[in-house]
Amino acid sequence: MVLSMAVVGAVVFVGFWMVAWQRPEVQGSALPLVDAQQIFTEVRLGDTFPVLEPVGLADGWVATSAWFDTEQVSGDIGGGVLHVGYVTPDGSYAEVRQTDGDGDAAVDDWVDGAVPAGDVKIGDAAWQVVGSEETGKQGLVLTERGVTIVVTGKAQRGELVELAGSLR
Repeated sequence: MVLSMAVVGAVVFVGFWMVAWQRPEVQGSALPLVDAQQIFTEVRLGDTFPVLEPVGLADGWVATSAWFDTEQVSGDIGGGVLHVGYVTPDGSYAEVRQTDGDGDAAVDDWVDGAVPAGDVKIGDAAWQVVGSEETGKQGLVLTERGVTIVVTGKAQRGELVELAGSLR
């Protein structure tokens, strides 16, 4: 009986150790890494709509999600949707979404019913600052060449401005 208890104890210990070892605090964060460059290139080659791509972001920006939906699957927006999400150097989340569809519907959807909250000049462009009174989510919006670009996320506004300023 003591031997079987020892075997069961060893199995439980090994199982506990394996689970505990997989925790991010022990092993470090396991962020999914994606090739955002590939998504931007695919949309450009498909000549879907002109896209702006982040160029020259400081070290620490990590692309963690990227996808493109055609207008057939974009819902109320009625155009193609390009999304690339990043973890910022401060560990927050920011994303760039672009569409050639209904810009107002896109902003309303992506920034939780956002309302205008002023403007900010970033480079040569005047970006509209929007915010959701309901959720506190904020974003930066620019419409250029028939494309609506929204930079949003849980990141601080300075990081959103940095991301928007890198778009070329």
